Amino acid sequence: MVTKDCFDEGDLRHFEPDGKVGLLATVGPDGLPHVTLITAMQATDTRHLIFGQFCDGRGKRYAEERRKVGFLFLSLDKRYWRGTADWTGKARSGPEHELMNKKPMWRYNSYFGIHTVHYLDLATTTAAASVDMGAVVAGAAKAAVSGGRAASSLGPEPHPGAMNPWTRGLVSRLGNLKFVSWIGDDGYPRIAPQLAASCLGGGRVYLPGTEHGDELAGIPDGAPVALFAMALSMEDVLVRGRFHRTGGRPGRRASGCIDVDWVYNSMPPVAERIYPPVRLAEKVTAF
Repeated sequence: MVTKDCFDEGDLRHFEPDGKVGLLATVGPDGLPHVTLITAMQATDTRHLIFGQFCDGRGKRYAEERRKVGFLFLSLDKRYWRGTADWTGKARSGPEHELMNKKPMWRYNSYFGIHTVHYLDLATTTAAASVDMGAVVAGAAKAAVSGGRAASSLGPEPHPGAMNPWTRGLVSRLGNLKFVSWIGDDGYPRIAPQLAASCLGGGRVYLPGTEHGDELAGIPDGAPVALFAMALSMEDVLVRGRFHRTGGRPGRRASGCIDVDWVYNSMPPVAERIYPPVRLAEKVTAF
């Protein structure tokens, strides 16, 4: 993956629309990757980014605590940019706060607006790339032919009940957007499209390697990874687990599986873990 230290001036306009997909990759206090959908994210110039916060969630807190983040922009014309950045501060007023709240999505919102703006200094970015639908279709075919064999080579699923039917459907559906995130040797989380990802059971996700297989080959076997999946209806889910290479080798294209051990609902009104289940309250037995 070739990177540079600034955006091209002509790319900045693609980061402005509310309709784009903006993803923020962070690292939690447990050292594990996390991914948050933040459409209110854009570059203010070729070396700086901002994102707006309208609700509380883990990703914004992790960005502030750990400072090293990754990002991905997917524009309306199916081009995407990826990179890394450093969290540098936040504000509840000022020109960037006013800019965010004047956007169509927030300007006429009667219930809530952007209450905090976060600032990022760009570390690295890639040039614009287009979604390779040929690679996605090839990945779906590979999953149908080779996915079962790849799964059987790893043995039984450690957590076969991690993903419920709704989660499995969202992750496996061809046409949904899926992105994998892992932590690089430099401590920055990385993120890459994996639109052909699909479930092999209730606790395992297959990454065919037809998209960014060279980067999958660089993920250490057993390393923690996260997969963010979303539908165009804005339904989304985040799963996380250990990555296991099932084809290829370091330095070449590789496929792999995620043994899922954690599932997270990041959608409002309440962002919370789905698996392992959260015990919300004790049952009342005495009155």
